[in-house]
Amino acid sequence: MSIIYVDIEHSRVATDLVAGVSHRTRLDAARNRLAAASGEECDLVHYMDVTIGHIRFLNPSAIVVSGNTADWIEYDFTSLAGLLETIRAAPAPILGICGGHQLIGYAHGARWGQLGRVPDGAIDQDPLFAPGLRTERGFRPIDVDTSCALFQGLNAAPVVYQSHYWQLTETPVGFDLCASSAACPIQALSRTDRPVFGVQFHPERYDESHRDGEAMLRNFFNVARASATSRISSTVSVP
Repeated sequence: MSIIYVDIEHSRVATDLVAGVSHRTRLDAARNRLAAASGEECDLVHYMDVTIGHIRFLNPSAIVVSGNTADWIEYDFTSLAGLLETIRAAPAPILGICGGHQLIGYAHGARWGQLGRVPDGAIDQDPLFAPGLRTERGFRPIDVDTSCALFQGLNAAPVVYQSHYWQLTETPVGFDLCASSAACPIQALSRTDRPVFGVQFHPERYDESHRDGEAMLRNFFNVARASATSRISSTVSVP
């Protein structure tokens, strides 16, 4: 088996002569890091190709849903129907990153929205990323519940890479809130009945000085392996 990395970037970005190059570079870097953390191959699937039937045919050990730079208002949500249905069914362990985290919440009925506008008279600290909007960018500490499987072995304030101006504004029913920050109260979610996790930040974008994201990826894939072992054991009949 392999893991599946679902690319949810909008075609406007993916096909852009400049932004598209950056997007493909990030995809390759993320796939390499997911493969390293899981010890398995990482196959790329475009979000419009995701259906439950296709995912069950591929039989992945885990699904990771990427982030996106395009605003949700640009999407035709009928094209996301297969992915949203797959998220709700969770045929394999799922980790949603940034936009993927937001889609997990949206798929389960949670509300979402922008972080808000830069106050009048204030300086826009990142005008090229999301002009006029509040953002979280760069390595920032978050407050985590260390009992959550994603954060095993980490301290209560790990440092992770942030790059977003959109957020979930409520925790969906059936999920636990596992991490927060002053700028964004819903930084991580864990589904109570299945191994489904959402993180607003980018654990795959760690560096030599900030490796907490790498540990979180390894924790997720440890959960995925344990889930696979449990599923196999449950299908073995006892004489």
